[in-house]
Amino acid sequence: MRCAVANTTVMVRKYERMSGRQSWSEEEMAKAVAAVVSGKMGYKLAARTYHIPRSTLQRRASKVRYQQPDDPKPLMGHYRRVFTESQEKDLVGYIKSMEKFFMGVSRRDIRELAFQYAEDNNLNHPFDVNTRMAGEDWVRNFLKRNPELLHKSEKDYELEPVNFDQFYHFMCQSS
Repeated sequence: MRCAVANTTVMVRKYERMSGRQSWSEEEMAKAVAAVVSGKMGYKLAARTYHIPRSTLQRRASKVRYQQPDDPKPLMGHYRRVFTESQEKDLVGYIKSMEKFFMGVSRRDIRELAFQYAEDNNLNHPFDVNTRMAGEDWVRNFLKRNPELLHKSEKDYELEPVNFDQFYHFMCQSS
C-alpha cells in the first residue's frame, strides 16, 4: 500500500542573511567618508572605526573628493557627457545670440561651436580634432536636449551663411 503524503510548502517567516556583505549602514558610510575627506582619519582607521570595508570606503571617498559640484552627470554605459548643464546653457545662449544677430545657425555651426567651446575650456572631449567639429550624434542629442533651438527647419538655416569665428570671438570679448 502506498501512503499518500500531502505536498505542502513551508513558508519562511523570518529570513536570515547568510552573507555578511554590505552589513554596514549608509549613515556609517557617510560618517566614514566625511572623516576621510576632511583628513581626520585615514582609510584603515575609518574602516575599522565604522566597520566598513576599506575598498568600498576608498571608492566612495574618491568619488566625493575628486568630483566637482558641477561635474556632468554620469550616464549609463560607456558614454559620458562632455559639458555640464551650465555649460550647455551657455552654448544654447551663444546659439540663440547667433540666430538673433546673424539670422540662423546650421548644424555644422553648432558642431564647430561645441568643439571650440570644449577646446577653450580645456575639457576632455571625444570630438574630431582633424575636422575640429563635434559629431553628428552629439549634435542630434544636443538638439533633443534643447528643443527650443529647433523652431526653424534645416533648410532655413542653410540659406543664411554665418561667419562662425567672427561671432564666437565677438561673444568671448563681450562676456
